[in-house]
Amino acid sequence: MRRLRNVIILSLAALAAGCIVEQGQTVRDQPPLETPPPPPADTAAPSYSYDSGYQAEAPPPAGSDVGSPDVFYEQLSPYGTWTYVAPYGRVWIPAVGYGWRPYYYGRWVLTDWGWTFASDDPWGWAAYHYGRWNWAVGFGWYWIPGTVWAPAWVSWRYGGGYVSWCPLGPSGVYFGYRHPAWVAVQEQHFTRPISAVAVPTQRTSGIVSQARPLTGPHATVARTGAFGPPVASVARATGQQIRPVAAANAVRPRASVQSAPRTGMQSPVQPRARGVDGAPPGSRIGAPARPGGAVVPRSPGGYAPRAAPPGGGGP
Repeated sequence: MRRLRNVIILSLAALAAGCIVEQGQTVRDQPPLETPPPPPADTAAPSYSYDSGYQAEAPPPAGSDVGSPDVFYEQLSPYGTWTYVAPYGRVWIPAVGYGWRPYYYGRWVLTDWGWTFASDDPWGWAAYHYGRWNWAVGFGWYWIPGTVWAPAWVSWRYGGGYVSWCPLGPSGVYFGYRHPAWVAVQEQHFTRPISAVAVPTQRTSGIVSQARPLTGPHATVARTGAFGPPVASVARATGQQIRPVAAANAVRPRASVQSAPRTGMQSPVQPRARGVDGAPPGSRIGAPARPGGAVVPRSPGGYAPRAAPPGGGGP
């Protein structure tokens, strides 16, 4: 009893001292956390939050070239990640889900430039009308900024009742018939939302291999209204009377950087940390690296870079 009483007395004393006794070790309680006072007004760090009232430069109007890719950096940062890929420099990786591909979530609209891609995403005014797309292991699809505006930077194939296209890659790179970059639709559905009428990927390669590439004015980016499949043929197939509209009415920024980063996005979204000049935290970069962290891009399925096919222009 005396020993038990001594143990009780020691325990009460320990609790009174603010300690916890466990397995022979004494662990002090954490002191209460106090909120530090705010810094003086003249030393407070500036805030660059997208909700702080900061406003990036307004997107250029459709049809306008830009003097520098700098115009895209702040505008696209809420929707993906900027990083460095050799030999292209700074590129943008959209925050999209597995299986996503360019020029798929949107529709084709005839403008004074020809068939123009009208994206469902708030960043489409930039990534579908300036620059090129490429694919790399560990990155997936990434966009290489350019300064020349186009209704779309795509390569067309046409025939057999189908229209098909794929993004133009950087110089020296193009996507073979079996590459998932290719999208095909029946000509009668050409003006409808693409994701609702696109041919399944496993059937696309057969359609693409049997069609012929569009050449001449149909493959040339210029303000002639001829870019893309022949308008008269599309009108017959769709049963529509197709008249061009101004490019500015087809390509409009759908959100600003002050909006919630994912608001209005129609592409499947894969959440990803926002960053500049760095890959997303925890990402696996599967392409071989060069000194300085540069990444050598590779195409999926073992496709080696080849000479670009005829009929492609470039920014």
